[in-house]
Amino acid sequence: MTPTQPRAPWSAILVAALGGALTITVLSLTGDAVGTPILIAAFGSSCVLVFLLPDAPLSQPINVVGGHMVSALCGVVAHAFLPTAWWSLGLSVGAAMAAMAALRIIHPPAGGTPIAILLAHEGWGYLLTPVLAGSLILTACALLYRVLLRARAAR
Repeated sequence: MTPTQPRAPWSAILVAALGGALTITVLSLTGDAVGTPILIAAFGSSCVLVFLLPDAPLSQPINVVGGHMVSALCGVVAHAFLPTAWWSLGLSVGAAMAAMAALRIIHPPAGGTPIAILLAHEGWGYLLTPVLAGSLILTACALLYRVLLRARAAR
C-alpha cells in the first residue's frame, strides 16, 4: 500500500495545521465569549479539508456551510419525529448524504452532524448555534487563509 496523494511541502503542512488549530481555537473562544457552544466535532474534520485541500470541490464555502446545514436539518427532523435508535441514526445519515448529493453540496464531515444531534438530543436551535454560526466562522477563517496564501504566493 502506497499513498496516492502527492507529497506536500512541510511548510504547507505546518501552515495548514496552524490554520486549522487557530480556527478551532476561534470557534471555541467565540462560544465561550457568547455563552453558547459554536464548536462541534465535525468542524475538526472540516478543517482537514478546507486547510489541507483548500481548492477541492468538497472544501468550498457552499459545501461547508450548506453541507452542515442540510445534514443538521436531517438530524433535527429525525430527532423530532423518531426515537434515537440504531436505525434512526443510519436513516438520518443516509438522508443527509442523499440531500447533500441532490443539492450538490457534498461535505463529508457533515455526515457526522446528524449523529451528534440524535445522540445529544439537540433541537431546532442547534441549526443556528452551533451549526450555522460555527460553519460561517469556519468558512470565514478558511477564506482568510486562502487570501493570505495567495498573497504570499504572489510575492
